[in-house]
Amino acid sequence: MSDDWCTIESDPGVFTELLTDLGCTTVQLEELWSLDDETLATLNSTAEIYGLIFLFQWQSKSAANAASEAKNDPLTEDQIPESLFFAHQVTTNACATQAILSVVLNQGEDVELGSTLKEFKDFTASFPPALKGVAISSSEPIKKAHNAFGRTDAFLNDGKYVARHNQSDDVFHFVAYVPHADGKVYELDGLQSGPIVVGSYAEDEPKVKSTKWLSVAREAIQKRMQGDAIKFNLMAVTKDKRLGLKERIEADPTDGSLIHHLNMEEEKRKQWELENERRRHNFVPLCISILKELARAKELPKLVDEAKARKRQKLTGKK
Repeated sequence: MSDDWCTIESDPGVFTELLTDLGCTTVQLEELWSLDDETLATLNSTAEIYGLIFLFQWQSKSAANAASEAKNDPLTEDQIPESLFFAHQVTTNACATQAILSVVLNQGEDVELGSTLKEFKDFTASFPPALKGVAISSSEPIKKAHNAFGRTDAFLNDGKYVARHNQSDDVFHFVAYVPHADGKVYELDGLQSGPIVVGSYAEDEPKVKSTKWLSVAREAIQKRMQGDAIKFNLMAVTKDKRLGLKERIEADPTDGSLIHHLNMEEEKRKQWELENERRRHNFVPLCISILKELARAKELPKLVDEAKARKRQKLTGKK
């Protein structure tokens, strides 16, 4: 089943368009470079943060360490709140998409899921975690949206290439952190038997956006960073920043800084769209044409020899 799902790049532009393709058009992902209070508060003031996604380099002991370092053991199936969406990961390459879904499917009416995800959430509401994981892997709309960002290079999709190179490739895993209506923050890791409670938070006013739950999630993420996470990345799943900016501009049309920020967000979306088109494009025919022209100009043998010399020099330097 995992062979049907390709590996996709961990990029906020990719994940935002993936959600858009599924009909969830009011959400975006934003890369976080810091977890300090000022950064989180600034982002949350413009676009409410729905959840965090932590990407880290997977090691064989990561799952065991994550469970042992957590304040609580994974919840049993009977302990999982009925309104909390949690799915086991049954497909290797689907972990990024599953982490994103773990955030958006645990939101209330503030997030417009779109018909595809709304129907999926309703259909799987009574499923146990294992069956929810199977449902994700078996969903054609979700798989189609995911695979739309796969590499089109023939060599990378060749079975022999994958078998030869995957042994040494770094393996990365995605974990989601979300606040829940029960006042707890959950770590949602599809490789665990159940969700893990990483802490509790209290809202002064339930309808007012707060960063209190983020402090709880931050502590759990920092523990991972200090442990097994050698290479890692962090993204926030937020409300579309353009919507928040438009609401603030409507309230104060004379604020030029808001208009400037909105224009910057629109430009960022255009850049994401361009980059995603490049990701989907197959550049192999172009490369072959360039090689043919170099061979015709009798430049190819010299370039090959130079490349071999650089490779030998690089290998010698490692000794």
